[in-house]
Amino acid sequence: MDIVYWIILCFFSASIPWALILGYLFTDRDIRSVGDRNPGGANTLKLAGIKVGLVAIFLEIFKSFLPIYLALSYGVDSWSLVIISLSSIFGSMFSPFLKFKGGKSLAVSCGVWIAISYGIIGPIICLMMAFSHLIQKTHIWTIIFGWMGILLWVILFSPNLEIILLWIINFLLVMYKHKSELRQRIIFRDWILGDKT
Repeated sequence: MDIVYWIILCFFSASIPWALILGYLFTDRDIRSVGDRNPGGANTLKLAGIKVGLVAIFLEIFKSFLPIYLALSYGVDSWSLVIISLSSIFGSMFSPFLKFKGGKSLAVSCGVWIAISYGIIGPIICLMMAFSHLIQKTHIWTIIFGWMGILLWVILFSPNLEIILLWIINFLLVMYKHKSELRQRIIFRDWILGDKT
């Protein structure tokens, strides 16, 4: 299949705001009215509860995972993989369904990397983020820990220029979307600091 078709498929698949749609369906409210005002799964979780929220997060991941996985199955080359992966990320960040004001692309980025790693990165991200959440309270640093898990996989299993470049661009885009949070310092949990009160 021509790369142009993959670009279009990945962009439009990732641009569908499933979290927002489910939020409206189950609460009749806009999930952008809560939390960080992002049209993502975390705000669906806050507004509609754990069951609907987890379905929203799954769909947000799956909408990029599926087309990237299919493209890999069809044998796209490494540079084409970078281009179509970025088209998924841009589809999420600049969704035409949201007047080109999309989300922060965390779930979509996870879907991209889970597809590229054939599932291996999923548990690595979860473990790194869980460890980060266990020792500190700052959301942005939990996200950064997750990205370090992806980088670890890239270094160990796919240390080629194309995939490293994809990681760098993807990381910078996600950090740009979180720029307002980047000034936040790490706040360690009481058990790390030895505070028993």
